[in-house]
Amino acid sequence: MALRLGTSRASASGASKRFFLDRSLTASISPYRCYLSTEAKVDDIVTIGENIKAPPMVYIAGEEMTHYASQLIVEQWIKPYFDTSAWETYDLSCKARDESNDKVLHDAVEAGKRIGAIFKEPTITPSSIQVKEMGLSKAYGSPNGAMRRGWNGITISRDTIHIEGVKLGYKDKVFFERHAVGGEYGAGWAQVGKGTLLTTYLPDDGSPPFVVDKRDLTDDNK
Repeated sequence: MALRLGTSRASASGASKRFFLDRSLTASISPYRCYLSTEAKVDDIVTIGENIKAPPMVYIAGEEMTHYASQLIVEQWIKPYFDTSAWETYDLSCKARDESNDKVLHDAVEAGKRIGAIFKEPTITPSSIQVKEMGLSKAYGSPNGAMRRGWNGITISRDTIHIEGVKLGYKDKVFFERHAVGGEYGAGWAQVGKGTLLTTYLPDDGSPPFVVDKRDLTDDNK
């Protein structure tokens, strides 16, 4: 069921007007109400404080601005209406991963397997510079890669973000379907300098190996 948060009040004609839970719009409306679907009926409306039991879910917290915004949404728009005690929350910030030696990532992946419903905030895969800036003990790998491997996930769906006044080079929205199989998350990695990088194929039938791709590296620290 789709979730839509809003409030309602009866007009003089008995019709219902809907508002999103913006404090500037809802400050004078009492009681607050929440629609449980985009096609709300009278029976689908709940009053603040009713605390409907939310189903089990894994909530994966990240960091930076999206974490801040997500916490505002949860605290102000979800918890006043729903009992989230069945949720399991895992902090996948770089600091939490470092303090637990990445056990928190393992626990989050296992919980996702068990529950099968996950909400994830954006996380950081720290670069060598961020490792120093954050005081981490080492550079941790992508949490997204670990999750996809653990949940057998192979497709990532992403929509473009359009900001009014900012030209992207195209007008229509684009929906991306990225198939995350055999990609960079499972690839090896090493810091190298000038030289030649070869991708070589070794057939199982005993025939001679051959070079699939050759790259000449002309700069240091590639």
